[in-house]
Amino acid sequence: MVTLVLFIALLATAMGQSVVMTILPALGRETGLSELQVAAILSSSACIFALGSTRWSYYAARVGNRRTLIYGLSGYSLGTLCFASVFSVGLAEWLTGYALFGCLLATRVAQSTIMSATPPAAVGYVIGYVRRQNLHSVATLSRVTSANNLGQILGPGLAGLLVTYGLVAPLYAIIVLTCLALLLVWRKLPDEPQSQPVPPKVTTSADVSASSPVLLLLSFAVVLFICMAMLQQSLGFMLIDYFHHSPVNAAQITGTALMISALAALSVQWTLVQRSNFTLMQLLLIAAAAMTAGYVSVATATEVQFIYIGMVGIGVGVGVGYPSVTAAATQHCSDAERAKVTGLMTASPAMGYTLGPPLGAMLYQSDIHFPLYCCVLLSACLIVINLKIQSAFSTK
Repeated sequence: MVTLVLFIALLATAMGQSVVMTILPALGRETGLSELQVAAILSSSACIFALGSTRWSYYAARVGNRRTLIYGLSGYSLGTLCFASVFSVGLAEWLTGYALFGCLLATRVAQSTIMSATPPAAVGYVIGYVRRQNLHSVATLSRVTSANNLGQILGPGLAGLLVTYGLVAPLYAIIVLTCLALLLVWRKLPDEPQSQPVPPKVTTSADVSASSPVLLLLSFAVVLFICMAMLQQSLGFMLIDYFHHSPVNAAQITGTALMISALAALSVQWTLVQRSNFTLMQLLLIAAAAMTAGYVSVATATEVQFIYIGMVGIGVGVGVGYPSVTAAATQHCSDAERAKVTGLMTASPAMGYTLGPPLGAMLYQSDIHFPLYCCVLLSACLIVINLKIQSAFSTK
C-alpha cells in the first residue's frame, strides 16, 4: 500500500509536468510569447525547483517525509491553479506582453518553490521503507519512480484529449488529480517510525569531489535531463516552424511523442531494470547508447514517424538510466550524507531543465535542428561519464 500511495502521488505530479511541457509552446505562441520567454519560464522555475529540492530534503529528514509530501502536493495544486488562471487571462488578451510574461514567471517560480518538496519526500520515504523492509533498492525505487514515466504517457494523452476544449483546459484537469493524490496521501500514507533526527546544521557533507562516484552519477542524470529539456523545449516549435503544423496539432503530436517515450521508459523499468541481473555499468551503457540512437533519429527526421521512432530510444535511455544512478548514489553514501545525496539526485531533473531550455532556445535561434544536434553530442558524452563512474567505483 505504501509504494502504491507514493506511486500515485508521483504520478499526479508527473502528469502535471508533462501536460505543461506538451502545451506550453502552443500556449506561448497563442499568447504572443517568444521562444526565449517560454524557455525563461521553464528554466527559472526549474532552477528554483533544483534549489528547493535540496532544502526540502533536509526539512523532510527533520520533520518527516509524509508531512513534507503533503506540503509539496498542496503547493502543486494551488500553484497550478494560479498558473492556469494567468494563462486564461492572457488568452482573453486582458494581460499581454511583458506584464503577462512577468505574471507567468512569478506564478511558476512560486509554484516550484513549494512543489519541489514532493520528489525528495517521496524518494526519502521509499529509501527508508526499503531499509526497514529489507527490499531490493533499485527494483523498489524503479517501481515507484516509474510513476514519472506513466505520468508522461497519460499526461500528454490527457492534454491531447482536452486541448480541443481550449489550450488551458488540461491545466485545470491536473488540479483535480493532484488534489485527489493529496487526499490519498493524507488518509492512507502512514507516518514513518521515529528515527535519529538530523541536526538543523549538518556538518557532514557528501563526497562530491571531481572524481567521486556521487558527483559522476549526478552528472550522468543532469546531462540526461538537459537533453530531455532541450528536446521538449524545441520539438513543439519545430513542428510549427519546420513541419508547418498548427499550434493545436503541434501540441497533439508533441503529446504523442512524449507518450511514446514514456511508454518505452515504463516498459524497461517494469521489465529490464527490475528483472535483469545487469550491473550498474551495463545499465548505464544501455541507457547512453539508446539515447544517442534516439536523438540521431529525431535530429535527422523528415517525417513525424521518425520522431516517434527516436522517442522510443530516448525513453529506454531515461527509463534505464535515472533509477539506476539514483539508487546507486543513495547506496554509496553514509547515513549522515543521505539527505544531501537524496536531495541532489531528486533535483537532477530540475537542474537539467534549468540549463536545457535556455540552451535549446539560443541554439534554435541559429538553426531549428541545432538543439537536437547538441542532444546527440551530449548523449554520446554519457558513455564517457559511464567509463569514469566505473573507474571511480573500482578505486573507491
